[in-house]
Amino acid sequence: MTRTCRVVAPLLLAMLFSQAASAAKWQYEITPYLWTAGMDGDIGPPGRTTSVDVSFSDYIEFVDAALAFVFEARSDKWSYGVDLMWVKLQEDLGLPAATIDAEVEQLLFEGWVGYRPEAWRNLRVMGGVRYTDVDSTFDFVGLPPNLNVSDSFADPFIGLEWRPRRGKWEFLLQGDIGGGVDADFAWGAVFGASYQFSESWSVKGAYRFLDIDFESDELVFDMFLEGLMIGVGYKF
Repeated sequence: MTRTCRVVAPLLLAMLFSQAASAAKWQYEITPYLWTAGMDGDIGPPGRTTSVDVSFSDYIEFVDAALAFVFEARSDKWSYGVDLMWVKLQEDLGLPAATIDAEVEQLLFEGWVGYRPEAWRNLRVMGGVRYTDVDSTFDFVGLPPNLNVSDSFADPFIGLEWRPRRGKWEFLLQGDIGGGVDADFAWGAVFGASYQFSESWSVKGAYRFLDIDFESDELVFDMFLEGLMIGVGYKF
């Protein structure tokens, strides 16, 4: 376990629950979602990376399993939340010398706190931690041995969230930058909208970008992910 892995849990707990004792009225929402994210970049051990290019249209073909949800609590001033995504991808790449079977399992966990200054109506400042765990296996047919590479890393991020509401519609524009601790650099952006069709239920759609540039002695993970997100939210 890396040093950052050991400090992520207490840091997130301190961030997420520091405002829980506030007298403000809170509203909670959980949203399971599907993110059909295409992946483009390099992954593998330093000096022996493999290019991964899974397009938006190829996602269903290459995904073996996936799980994702967002939990969020909001008051007039403060908000906090967590976003968890786990995905397992597998792809066969035809090469002149051999065929590579690449299996990539990725866990992405984000925790954040947001605050709306008095002078701002729909805009909030966000700060949080993004934790990534990558486990990849590369099978070089005819070329021993099979190669397994894994690592985990965590970095802080800061960003802005703009979420105006128009009747039953709510729109979302969110962006953040991070890195500098484990990853060299990371940035993300989300553009989306949701429709509240009852007091508790809503449907959501968004397009998300995430770019992570990480390198250690064990793993290079220089990856750009983008794709459509579709989910159903439940407020309580």
